[in-house]
Formats: sequence, structure tokens, C-alpha cells
Amino acid sequence: MKKIWKRILRCVAFSMVLVFCIVGSYKPITTYALAVTPVNVKMYTTSGTPVFATPDLYSGVVVYIERFVNVTVTGITDNGFYQVDLNGNYYIPGPYLVGQIEPVKTEKQKVLENLEKFAEAYRIQLEQMQSYSTSFGLLDVTGDGIPELFDLSGKEIYTYHDGRAVMIYYSEYPLTFYYSKKHNVLLGKYTWNKNEIWEVYFKDTSLFNWGQIKCFSTDASLYKKDAVAVPHAYVNDDGTRNGMYGILKDIMQIK
Repeated sequence: MKKIWKRILRCVAFSMVLVFCIVGSYKPITTYALAVTPVNVKMYTTSGTPVFATPDLYSGVVVYIERFVNVTVTGITDNGFYQVDLNGNYYIPGPYLVGQIEPVKTEKQKVLENLEKFAEAYRIQLEQMQSYSTSFGLLDVTGDGIPELFDLSGKEIYTYHDGRAVMIYYSEYPLTFYYSKKHNVLLGKYTWNKNEIWEVYFKDTSLFNWGQIKCFSTDASLYKKDAVAVPHAYVNDDGTRNGMYGILKDIMQIK
């Protein structure tokens, strides 16, 4: 009986050694290019672009290139790599190169692409303001090409961000807002202890990515002569709110 068990154990041990040998000698399947079509074009890398010595994902990455680097493509392999000239032939997987760099869209461009949402966001905000703001103003005071919404009392200013109207200024005390187009500066004027006080406001994005209108200085003398009061030229009624798309289209000079 013991001899039988010894034979069984020897067979098991031999089988395990055989399995380890097979597994140890296994290599991932490689995918070499069979043909390269010559080209000569300029392309741009995307974020963290890997560069290979051969057109094979298992060959190991030689280096990673940062985004927006211009490279010369000298060939396209039949297994999806670009052959590039980097002081020698190297290979980059197709998805990591683009034919042109899309410039970062400005806030105004984002709004123009979503003008209906913009108009709806302001319409809803005006509806909420109707009980305390019978008229309102629209003026770009942050320089991004988007008109901000001013309430009648000078307590609130809204801008458009991420599909909604967001507040960039609030005060418990009403102000009369003035705007210096020459300097693109917003001014506030109010009376305190019978004295006329002027303040200078700027856009500050340190806390919110859509910014705040904050007072940084009380020295407004440089801007007062060029400043005009922000007009509250629009009546906050159903007709005006429902016509916000056309109003904003005109203000932003869309043909």
C-alpha cells in the first residue's frame, strides 16, 4: 500500500513540475506589423502618449511624451501604430495622435453653443426675482463676453455657468452700479453718513471658478469720469422673459 502511495505522490510532483515549466515558459502573444504604409504628415500627441521601439504593445514603453507635441508621422502600420521620426523610427498607438489641436473654448463660445439653455437659465432666474426686481440690466462686466444679469436694487448680480444662473455678487445694502467701458471696471456708489462713497469691483475666482464681484479698492477717481450707470432697461414681465433668447442673441451680436 505504501508503494502505491509513493508512486501517486511521484506522479503528482512530476505533474506540478511540468505545469510550472509550461507556465514559466509562456510569453504573451505579440502583434507585429506585417506592413507599413509610408506617409509624411504632422500630428500632435495627446496626454501621456507612449512611444514604443517596435509596433507591439508588449515590447515595452521607451518614453512617454506630454500632450501637444508636434511629431512627424512617416508611416502607418497595418496593426494600428503610427511610425514616427524621433531621431529614429519609433511607434505610437493610433489613438494617441490627433491631426489638429482643438483650442480651449472660451466661456462665450460655450454659451453660444448652448444659447437656448443660457436663455432658459436667465428666464428662470428672472421669474424668481419678479417679486422684488420689476426690471433688470444685462451687461458684460467680467470681460468674458457674457452679459451678467443685474437686479433692480443693486443687491444681486448673476452670470451663466455650467448650465445655470449663478450669483457672483450679493449685498444686503443696495448699490447703484456704474461701469467704465474704457477700463472694463465695475463701480458701486452708495451714501454713508451723508457721504457719497464710490467702490471699485473686480472679478475674483479664488473661491469659485465662475468668480465673484468683490470690492478691492475705494479709490474710484481714475474711473469715475468714464463710468455710466448700468441701465435697467428690461421690464421683468412674461413677455420679456419669454423673449430672452432673442435679447441675448442681439446682445451677443449673433447673426
